[in-house]
Amino acid sequence: MNARIIDADCHVLEPPDIWTNHLSAKYADKAPKLVKDHEGGDAWLTAVGGDPDPIGLTATPGMPFDQFRWFGVTYEQARTGCYNGNARLADMDIDGVFAEVLFPPQRTLSHFLGDEDPNFVLAGVEAYNNFLFDEFCAPDPQRLIGIAQMPSTGIDDAITGLHAAKARGAKGVLLSNWPAGGEVVSRDDDPFWAAAAEADMPVSIHINIISRNARMASRKAAAVQGNALYNMNSEATRAKAIGGMSHVFAMATGAMTSMIFTGVYERFPTLQVCWIETGVGWIPHFLECVDDRWWRNRVWGDLPISNPPSFYWYRNNAASFITDRSGVELRHRVGVDNMMWSSDYPHHGNDWPYSRKVIDDSMGQCTEEEKSKISGGNAARIWRI
Repeated sequence: MNARIIDADCHVLEPPDIWTNHLSAKYADKAPKLVKDHEGGDAWLTAVGGDPDPIGLTATPGMPFDQFRWFGVTYEQARTGCYNGNARLADMDIDGVFAEVLFPPQRTLSHFLGDEDPNFVLAGVEAYNNFLFDEFCAPDPQRLIGIAQMPSTGIDDAITGLHAAKARGAKGVLLSNWPAGGEVVSRDDDPFWAAAAEADMPVSIHINIISRNARMASRKAAAVQGNALYNMNSEATRAKAIGGMSHVFAMATGAMTSMIFTGVYERFPTLQVCWIETGVGWIPHFLECVDDRWWRNRVWGDLPISNPPSFYWYRNNAASFITDRSGVELRHRVGVDNMMWSSDYPHHGNDWPYSRKVIDDSMGQCTEEEKSKISGGNAARIWRI
């Protein structure tokens, strides 16, 4: 296989000094703090309290699955490529990957996005984006493709953040909440979609999209929850182990359906949205369902779209997957141009350093042209790599 491999979903482990180096000193007291978990590993503790979040499952790519540890992993034991751009390039060379699309660590970013102080939100988002572009991606911005985090403080700040990302050379942005700050997508979000379409900036949604108010409530609940993470028989542990699969589908399909049926793509025909880490094998059934609902209800429902929902999926959307043999088998119904392979490096679900083997094994029934698109060509086209 000679095509360039582009990983459509990778992550950055926050280096120990990220907030010291990049966050304004006046917010030092509220910045995430590096502490020890109950087994002596490193973990991030946010000012809201509750359990510190261990780095273990995001720090040791290449470890055999039966040796992965949630707790007890230190930065000294972590693979340097998790948090250092030069070392990441070396890991990509080992894996045979040309470029990676890099998404923020929501462990600490969620702390900022859900804070009551809008200035703290903006400072945290700016600190991460500065680290990403000025430090992590700086060794080779043509291979390390940073996706800029957007703030959660309303439509004006979201648009400002998008323009700032474009100006510094970012090839895309990440939304973690609806741009105007509502609980659901609405016409109030339209100025952001317009700005993204005009700037030719793909918008990504990573697994879910949750309002700032919902994050505030979640943070307050976490502060009084006790040591749920450290009870290995707890519901929190089980949810972590299965990766929250139920909410992946619920959030993705809910947000996807809302954006289509509220006419976002009708009003902004050049808008590109990427759904990251959602998988793709379920999409043919989803498209069949939404097309059927549209066909039966399009007249009396006064739906603001002039084409079947699947039309907008194929024209305006793409999704990434890690392991999805069903999706590969159904690729012509998913849309060969609408699916992108990813590894999720350095999270514990990845197959580094065997990505090329995984691609060859899972896409053996694809033509070379199809395999090339899914394993890199589509990502290169969408993010102009």
